Amino acid sequence: MPLNLGYAGLGKETTPGTAVAPTFFFRLQEIPQVRAVASFAEVPALDALGTAIVVPTQRHAEADLSVVVTPKAIGALLAALLGAPATTGTSPNYTHTFTPKTSYPSYTLEVQDGVAVHRAVGAQVTELTFSHSADGYLQAQASLVGMDRTTTGTPATPTYESQVFQVGQVAVSVGGSAVTARATNVEATISVPKDPFQALDKVPANAVYPQGTAEVTARLELLFDSTGDANRLADYLAATTRSVSLAWTINANTSLTIAFDAYLTEDPFVVANRDTGMARVQLSLRALRQGADLVTVTLKNSQASY
Repeated sequence: MPLNLGYAGLGKETTPGTAVAPTFFFRLQEIPQVRAVASFAEVPALDALGTAIVVPTQRHAEADLSVVVTPKAIGALLAALLGAPATTGTSPNYTHTFTPKTSYPSYTLEVQDGVAVHRAVGAQVTELTFSHSADGYLQAQASLVGMDRTTTGTPATPTYESQVFQVGQVAVSVGGSAVTARATNVEATISVPKDPFQALDKVPANAVYPQGTAEVTARLELLFDSTGDANRLADYLAATTRSVSLAWTINANTSLTIAFDAYLTEDPFVVANRDTGMARVQLSLRALRQGADLVTVTLKNSQASY
């Protein structure tokens, strides 16, 4: 009997916190987790015969997902992270441009973990990490926070996309110079912290609001023909802020691009192979807002809206 790891799906809510059925489904890398985070208060009894009472005070939901990035479903995670995109185009070709907003759509995250069907309602994404190595495909890890955790007895029937972003579809650019042929591993993390808002009228959270400062970081691993080439690139990068673009393209109408301006956060780590003359350099970058937006994510697909 094959192992059933279940499914994970997102559905956009009309009313935050009111559960809806999922419409976007993800190919899972690991068993998904949805958990209730609760706190309680003890009412004391001062006499020797009294019995203390424990009452609930606060509760919200948290979840973690590790998924394969597919052209349509990833847009739901981006909307829950950055806010609704600006969408242009006509059927079947649309372009969705995501930039950081101050308000965010709420989603119902529904997961089946092989045991039960769990939901995080009023959910938004707090962090999304994209990673791609030369021996794999584009994948993402997402952290979500929601107003409450609930369950449902009726599992959905997932439908999955057949397209993924693979090796040969990636373009890496730093400071306007293409280094795709040199890249062996790329990783980009977009963080928009959000916290549940607890009030006196009910135990579950009333809403999820942004808290703190958004941040974008990236790590690149590049391979060069010599240590000298690697050092020259490191010197060039260290001079000032540079534009960074990570782009995955399946075809003219199906692509994902993450673009931001960044600076080095630490000295590049360079390792040379004396036998081959090859040099491996690792770059750690952090985005710096120089224009209107900290980061711009452009997604092209056949999905009309998010």
